[in-house]
Amino acid sequence: MARSTARAAAAKREQILEAAILRFGRQSYEDTSLRAIAADVGIDVAHVHRSFGSKELLFADAVRATTRPERFLGGPPGLLAARLSAEILVRQAMHDNGEVGPLDILMRSLSSREASRILHDSTLADFIEPISKMTYPSSARRASMIAAVLLGIGVLRDILRIEPLLDTEDGEIQQLTIQLLKVLIGDRPHDVAAGAAEGDNR
Repeated sequence: MARSTARAAAAKREQILEAAILRFGRQSYEDTSLRAIAADVGIDVAHVHRSFGSKELLFADAVRATTRPERFLGGPPGLLAARLSAEILVRQAMHDNGEVGPLDILMRSLSSREASRILHDSTLADFIEPISKMTYPSSARRASMIAAVLLGIGVLRDILRIEPLLDTEDGEIQQLTIQLLKVLIGDRPHDVAAGAAEGDNR
């Protein structure tokens, strides 16, 4: 009984989170209320408070759920540039399919001081800090520049719809992005040695 109750609570929490992502991705932070999110799920607003605690915490979870840093943080550091570049194609497919992504939430909530603070903290904790440990030398500045590159490409392509960035069929955008990210990530000594050994074997 307790196990089934826990599963039901987890499922309801996921429904609330999905409704929040849709709300935060389509309207501003200030215009989004917990009462509206509760109505979307068909529950009392008190249930939302019990599940997430506050609007701020729910917003932070919505940002984290759309960013999903585990997608690119796992795996060997040598493939980080390729994983981050692949995220660009994934985000474009999501955007083209009408799905809400982190950029949608970001653009609609920047005018809110509270939301901006949460986005600031989330970007540091979920992206810049872990990525900085994967750069060589370890550098928050390098990680911040990586975030700036990815964000810039996302804004120009998905928001402003700049034509040269929309066509990814030939793979050039991904390859150029990988090259740029590799410069920012840096070469660890063992990566350089591996590259040299690979060259010797050709």
